[in-house]
Formats: sequence, structure tokens, C-alpha cells
Amino acid sequence: MTNLFKKRLGAHLTELLKYLRFVFNDYFVLALVFMIGGLGYYYSNALKQLKTGLWWAPLVIIAVYLMGLQCGRLATMLQDPDYVFLLPREAEMIGYLRRAFNYSALLACLIQLLIWVVLMPFVQVTAGASVPELFGLLATILFLKVTWLNADFARKYHLNHQWLGNRLLFRLVVPVIVLALGVYVNVYVGAGLAAVVMIIGLVSRRSWVSRSLDWQTAIADENSRMHSIYQFFNLFTDVPSLNGAIKRRRYFDGLLRLIRLLPKNTYLYLYAHGIVRDSEMSGLFMRLTVIGTLFLIFIKGEALPIILCLLFIYLIGFQMIPFYFHYEDNAFVHIYPITTDHQLQNFQRVLLTMMSIVALIFAIVVIIVNITNLVTMIGVVVCEAVEIGYFVYMYVPRRIRKSEFSR
Repeated sequence: MTNLFKKRLGAHLTELLKYLRFVFNDYFVLALVFMIGGLGYYYSNALKQLKTGLWWAPLVIIAVYLMGLQCGRLATMLQDPDYVFLLPREAEMIGYLRRAFNYSALLACLIQLLIWVVLMPFVQVTAGASVPELFGLLATILFLKVTWLNADFARKYHLNHQWLGNRLLFRLVVPVIVLALGVYVNVYVGAGLAAVVMIIGLVSRRSWVSRSLDWQTAIADENSRMHSIYQFFNLFTDVPSLNGAIKRRRYFDGLLRLIRLLPKNTYLYLYAHGIVRDSEMSGLFMRLTVIGTLFLIFIKGEALPIILCLLFIYLIGFQMIPFYFHYEDNAFVHIYPITTDHQLQNFQRVLLTMMSIVALIFAIVVIIVNITNLVTMIGVVVCEAVEIGYFVYMYVPRRIRKSEFSR
């Protein structure tokens, strides 16, 4: 089982690295540098305006740590055929899963450490925390994360006591109670309680590691975890492993009926209906729009809001380009008595409409947040218009021609 885990882990890391090359491309890295620098500058200035004793500061600390605890799940690397082929060796799976737990705990604790470092100045300024108290908070979130992963570990077995693998209890209820005690009462009380809960959870392993493995739950959890990772990668590149569902979405029928049913609008009809009803495309569009809007609500300045607008508009447009070939494998498209002369024009119209909607939302948010900054208000409108025009009418045709050649 040791060799199997090493093989699975190696294949898993190789796959992640393959997609990360597309995520951290030159454009995104450059935008990320500007974004981190701008957020750091804004964070630094915001800290100078804060003071100790703010009533809402403990709530922010608890909320940030609680959200951070949700990052990082138990990575088992189990696959659907394992239910058949590994079933005869089920007794040896505990060694495999323990290695998976150690790997997952290491990564999760590194994430908690990063969140702790970022939030540390805020805790020092608003709560007046000393260095030992800061490390007490770090110990608290690390203990809570290990407890959460151990509960996820227990969930993979048929348990006598189902509460040992209850996700709601160990992901939300226990962390809220412990963090509230640590922030409002005493840091060391919270750290001590977190340590006790963690020890109880680790000791409880003896009661369930000898029981039978719940293969269906274990494989379903791993598939769900990988689906979340693929959804993130799908923001930057096409992921073949991600299959979207089709939903009717009747509330968009009124808008879709505006398309005139003419031969030259055939692809316009297909693209508009396809993107609206495809859960991956529409979900990606909504997620990036919401994330970008939330960023812009909390960011002020002259250049940074404009850069973020351009970045998210580019990401949305870039992710829509592969949909141009969505109907290439559909035989009915090729037997229709129509030509493909208007295909690119139809796709550009759909793309222009979607990017313009996002640009309008972003521009409204930026103008409201930076109402006193005339340069930012004018700059965001001009820059968005230039980017959309260049992207739709110059970049997209070149990109599609290149893709057609490679196909």
C-alpha cells in the first residue's frame, strides 16, 4: 500500500502541475503581482486607521479563521475502480489512508500558517495581542484543522457513532465555539480546548480503524474534492475531466426570444442557448463576476481597481473562447442547409454581450466606491471599452484560427 500511495501521489502532483502551468501564465502572474501589491498597500493603510477595542474586530478574526479552516480536505486519491480491485485488500487500506491523512494535514497546516501570517497584523492592532497569544491562536487553528481532517478520515468508515464523522460538527460548530472562547475569553483557553478535542478525535481512531471501509462515501468524497479543484482550473483552461450538466433556466427565455430566427442567426441561437444552459459555462461566468465584484467593493485607488476590472473581464472572455467549437462534433450542425460564414460573427456578438454586461457591473461598482476619484471613474470606462473591443474583434479571431489549425 505504501507503493500504491506513492504512485497515486506522484500522478496526482503531476496532474496538478500540468494545470498550474496554465494558471500561472505570464499574464496572470503579472496581474497577480499588481493585485497582491495593491491589496498589501491597501491593507497597510487600513491598519493605520484602526485601533484597539473595535467591537467588530473579533467577529472578523473569527470569520477569517473559520473560512480558512474550510480550505484543505482529506486527499485520498481513491478512484472509482478501487471499490472492486482494492476490496480484497481492505484490511491494508488503513496504512494507505494514514499516509493520505499525513499528506493532507501537512498541506492544510501550511495554508493555516499562511492565513495566520496575513491576519497577524490585524490581530495585533485591533486586539493588542502579544507574541505568545498570537502563537496561541496559531496552535488553535492548527489543532482545529487536524481535528476536522480526522473527522473526515472517520467518515470513510462504517461508524458505530456517526457524530465522529459529522462534518457540520467539526467544520462549523466546534470551530465557532473554540474560536469564540479564544478571541473573547482567553487565547490559551481556546488553544487548550482545541488540543483536547484533537486528542479525543485521534484517540477515537482505535474504535473505528478496524471496521469496514465505506467505499462509496470515500470515493464520492474524493470525486467531490477533485471536482472542486477542476472547477478552479477551469477558470483558466479547458479541463476534459469536468463534465457540465444542462439546465433549462426558463427565467432567461425572455432574453433568448430576442434572437430573430433567421438562417444567419443559427449559431447565435445555438451559442446563446448553449452558454445559458450549460452549467459549467454559466457557472464560471457567474463565479468570476461575483468574485470580481466583491474584490472591487473593498478596493479603492486609481490604478488597482482598473487593473482588476481588466483582469476579470479578460478571464471571463478567455474562458468562453473554447465554446466556439462546442458544436463541432454535432453531426446535425453539419447537415443543416446553412454555411459557417456567420459563425464567428455570431460568436463575437454573444461574447461582446457577455463581456459588456460584466464591464457595466464592474464600472458601476468602481464608480460608486471611487466616487470622488474622477480619474478612476473615467479610466475604468475607457479601459474596459478598449479591452473589450480589442479582445472581441482582434484577439478572438486570431485565437480561433490558431485553435482550428491545431485541431
